[in-house]
Amino acid sequence: MKRQLSLKLSLALAVLVIGIVIVVGYSLLSVNFFFRGLDSMIAAGMEDTLETYVETVAPAERQQLHKFSGYIISQDWQQQPDTIQQAFAVPPKELGRIQKQIIADWFQRTDAVHFVIQLDADNQTFFVSRTITRENSSPLIGRQARENKRLIISVSLAITITLALIIWLLMRRVSQPVSRLTEWTHHLTPEVLREPAPDFSYPELNEMAELIRNSLSSVHDTLEREQQFLRFTSHELRTPISVIRNNIELMRKIQQKNGGAPNDKQADIIDRIDRASLTMQHLSETLLWLSREDNSTLSAQSFSLDELICELVEDMRYLLNNKPVEVELNLSSSTLNQSQVATRIVVGNLIRNAFQHTWEGHVVISQQDNTITIDNDCLASSKPEASSDQGFGLGLQLTRQLCDKLGWTYHTHVEPHRHHVALTITPLA
Repeated sequence: MKRQLSLKLSLALAVLVIGIVIVVGYSLLSVNFFFRGLDSMIAAGMEDTLETYVETVAPAERQQLHKFSGYIISQDWQQQPDTIQQAFAVPPKELGRIQKQIIADWFQRTDAVHFVIQLDADNQTFFVSRTITRENSSPLIGRQARENKRLIISVSLAITITLALIIWLLMRRVSQPVSRLTEWTHHLTPEVLREPAPDFSYPELNEMAELIRNSLSSVHDTLEREQQFLRFTSHELRTPISVIRNNIELMRKIQQKNGGAPNDKQADIIDRIDRASLTMQHLSETLLWLSREDNSTLSAQSFSLDELICELVEDMRYLLNNKPVEVELNLSSSTLNQSQVATRIVVGNLIRNAFQHTWEGHVVISQQDNTITIDNDCLASSKPEASSDQGFGLGLQLTRQLCDKLGWTYHTHVEPHRHHVALTITPLA
């Protein structure tokens, strides 16, 4: 998975990039202004030279090309040197606007720079040009360019370092309360939730801490009420379940004492009541154990896992009555040291689910050591009323909760017409 940047680092990088962009932009702008200033100085020098030229040279001699004070002055563009005409394919047409042609860009050594301008003087139009090379350029210009370049680089680096330092100090000042908030949330317990949230220096963080505390307190109170209700309900169910089971045993003993045997219908009813009460008893014990706050486990004992599966299959065969379903058992002898009550509830729920939702086809139950797999055909479309079965969702939920709490591996895979369940029971040492 791609590693994501933290919020603090993302914000710092964003501010730093913005600062660098601003510094680079103003540096380039400073360089541009520097060269514009040089161009303006050269243009002013051309104007002054042309005024001096008009005052000095007679009108009759102005028709010729003249080199005057380092500048080339002519009234005809064709009289300008070939280098100027090659550098500027089109003669300047706008009066007073200097044109420049650089042989190399700013980041390389400049071989030559050509300047040309069109000016009016004494009611006549003149072309004034000049070519500056490394040989004929003034040392002052080169020195000023180098000094300006060093100054821009120095100022840019100083601003960038200062900006990075400010960002680091700001992030450090902001990150400390955020880190304290993160550490506080990691150590939240029911006891800490009852105390007021600490001060995190910033109103936004304090508001967030209060929201977290209130939300978790509300969730904790809800869970506490649900667990209390679960404990009370499970305790209260023990009495009617015990009454039902005791009366079933009493009914059987009375029938044996009187020497009479119930008919098949009565025996089937009694067996169903007996199985339902046994399931309710196991569910109540499991609910009580799940509602415990400590990590104590159910009492463990050694038992035969394959025999338990056979017993559960036989107890729940009534769910397959009047169904064209075949049950295939692939079991191996295995003794397991684990809670038999929890194992009975988990495996029983899985078998009950397979039997309830299989209307035709096969149910294959395989067991190898402490791993159980159940595959069943689930043609729900043929029996839409199967999806409306009530009460079984609790069994599935308890199955997953029991597996999570016991550390068992529970996996389900649903296909269009096939349901696969795999359960690995972890034995106790």
